[in-house]
Amino acid sequence: MTISTERWLLDTNIWLFGLRRDETFPECAKLLSLIGLFSVVIPRQVLKELTTNFTEEEASSFHQLVNDFPEFVELSWDTIPIESVKFYEQGGCRKGDAIIAAHPERLNADLIVTENRQFLQMVVELKVKILTPADALKLLSFRLDQ
Repeated sequence: MTISTERWLLDTNIWLFGLRRDETFPECAKLLSLIGLFSVVIPRQVLKELTTNFTEEEASSFHQLVNDFPEFVELSWDTIPIESVKFYEQGGCRKGDAIIAAHPERLNADLIVTENRQFLQMVVELKVKILTPADALKLLSFRLDQ
């Protein structure tokens, strides 16, 4: 059962820290365990970054998680218009971050969850919310209490 029909874009670092159960970022693993309370859209850029950074075991865990929640996880191979990417690059984002920032509107994502501090500080003209995993967990907790 979902709390809302919100579609969240989880940045690459959420998947990496969460699947690695990184003790520095415990909220990432907790957030991954709550997929189903929200839907996730995973854009091409995140998929490419994960492919580059995953170990074989992490890739297997990722695919298992995706397969466990087919109604809540969508993989998107859509490309983003270069003009959208350039807009965020001109706003100070690095290329990879600019590509992530350009995805929500195209993929109808309601928010981005990231641990990327630079990304959180740089993107000011985004049409969706950007939350840390801790803030995303508070949002889910608030909704569960309603």
